[in-house]
Amino acid sequence: MSKRIVIIGAGLAGTTAARELNARGQAVTVIDPQAGDTCERPPLSKHLFDDSRHHLPYHLESTEHITFVRDWAEEITLAEASADSRYTAESQRHPHPLVDHHATVGTVHLASGESIGFTHCILATGMEAHRPQIPNYPDALPVYDLGDAEWVLDRVEKAHGPFDVGVLGSGYLGMEVASSAVAAGHRATVYLRGDEPLRKQLSAPVRQALFDRHRAAGVEFVTHSSSPDDIAADVHDLFITSVGARPRLIPIDGHRPALAWDVDESLATSHRGVFAAGDCAIVTAGPYALDHPWACEPVAESHGKFLAELLGDAPDETANGTEDTPAETGADPTETGSKIWSEVPWHWSFQGPEKVFTAGLTSPDATDTIIRHDPSGKKFQVFHFASTDPEAKLRGVETFNWPPMQAAARRVLGGNHIPTRAQLEDPEFDFKAHSRL
Repeated sequence: MSKRIVIIGAGLAGTTAARELNARGQAVTVIDPQAGDTCERPPLSKHLFDDSRHHLPYHLESTEHITFVRDWAEEITLAEASADSRYTAESQRHPHPLVDHHATVGTVHLASGESIGFTHCILATGMEAHRPQIPNYPDALPVYDLGDAEWVLDRVEKAHGPFDVGVLGSGYLGMEVASSAVAAGHRATVYLRGDEPLRKQLSAPVRQALFDRHRAAGVEFVTHSSSPDDIAADVHDLFITSVGARPRLIPIDGHRPALAWDVDESLATSHRGVFAAGDCAIVTAGPYALDHPWACEPVAESHGKFLAELLGDAPDETANGTEDTPAETGADPTETGSKIWSEVPWHWSFQGPEKVFTAGLTSPDATDTIIRHDPSGKKFQVFHFASTDPEAKLRGVETFNWPPMQAAARRVLGGNHIPTRAQLEDPEFDFKAHSRL
């Protein structure tokens, strides 16, 4: 019995999974109103005001193995499970003993009224931006998709002089917009609730360094802005909002999570045959478990590749549906070769001339870190640990304006020679050389 894999969402996670499954010769159906015509999001904000390529096309062509359904998925219903079924991360690869070519684990119901059955489903629905109203700037919008970015670019290209740009919010996207505007010769003012930008993303040393560099470059900050109603009219030519996003979620048998889909170390949800990837998933187990979606493009791509490997390499069920799975035999999936998502998560943000990276598990509230600078003192890394114990292993790294050392951090965290706090406190310890072990 062949697998029938359905991917809901054609962003980076879904498109990557489809492309990788196609390379394995596995048939897949991609459901999205814009299936096949997708783009990566980060360069939309990073290069919004310059002449460089402002988005990276990530097109996917339909093939013998890829079918596009350009429609909205509205609901999933699952087939009735037997009362004694027990499912584990490994048995999700064989979620139902299929006895004929008409059996399915579930059905995706579309806005058009059509429905599509599946044996395996990947939820890759991504996020949608919050769009707050700015009373004095009714045209304010986020730069979260290609349509938004092209509207802004059209405004900028038609202008006859420098723009005055207002930005509400000081996360990655807001700071990329503001810094890229100033770097291109425009003015930019950032309105933020607190007293510093990137409070939820980066540790104090990194966010303070960025704050200082951006102010020196000419970005203006209005701190403790409590309400969009207080932003004065007739000051800005263009207004961008950057106040977060929420996962797009469709119900499964009437259930829709409050935040995102909880998944285990194999990206499996608690619903049989259903996985989640990218921005709509909260990884609750494994080496990179987190209490919120990772919400960054390298992780979305990594999830897509992982699920393609997990599902594409899994053998088909036997013709009579009698193949044993770990759930049926009681075997421990960790002892039967179960795959877990373990690729080092990382993120990058180019803010004008400033470049900041993260790798592994980092925390904006961390105080038990070690900082190491380059000889000039202008570049540095912040090393994160689970505790202050000298033997505590490195778990995450932030890198400021030092790309080669970001590459070293990813090699170290993905390798078998994770250094300890004691090693990194030694000024003679060569982190870059260690990354090549």
